[in-house]
Amino acid sequence: MKLFRREPEAEADVRPTLLGVVTLMFLLLFFLLATSSGQRLGVVDLRLAAPGEAPPLPHAGLVKSVVVSLQPSAARVEFEVATTDIASSADTRELRAIDVPSSGDRVDLAALLAALETVHRIDGSQERAEVRPSPEVSTATLLAVLDVVRGSSQAPLFPRVSLQ
Repeated sequence: MKLFRREPEAEADVRPTLLGVVTLMFLLLFFLLATSSGQRLGVVDLRLAAPGEAPPLPHAGLVKSVVVSLQPSAARVEFEVATTDIASSADTRELRAIDVPSSGDRVDLAALLAALETVHRIDGSQERAEVRPSPEVSTATLLAVLDVVRGSSQAPLFPRVSLQ
């Protein structure tokens, strides 16, 4: 009697179909492309040193380089700071500058010291600074600026100074 007996039904195929897998992959690929950026996350520096010279290691702190451009009656402190923005890459830097006014016909050494202390407060582990004097700068002015850049023995600012 077939009236009360049910025939066994075929079970539904619960495995994902090929079309479903392809659709999922397409959506994931679109999401990946929409949310990624083309910026590099890391950079390997491959500069070669001159014969007999050790290559300088990049500074690991926030201030990457400090340059003091010197004129006979004025100075400018330029420094590169690594950006700490979440959207920036590992090698993104921001160039900042502080103009030091003149004191009469000479560089204002107190204002230069204040500018260098500002840079030192950002990254106290940076020890290198570069001084670029113009040809018109007197030797006395250059030596006074070098002393200010180095700092004192109690409070050194940038003890490793180089002339460019």
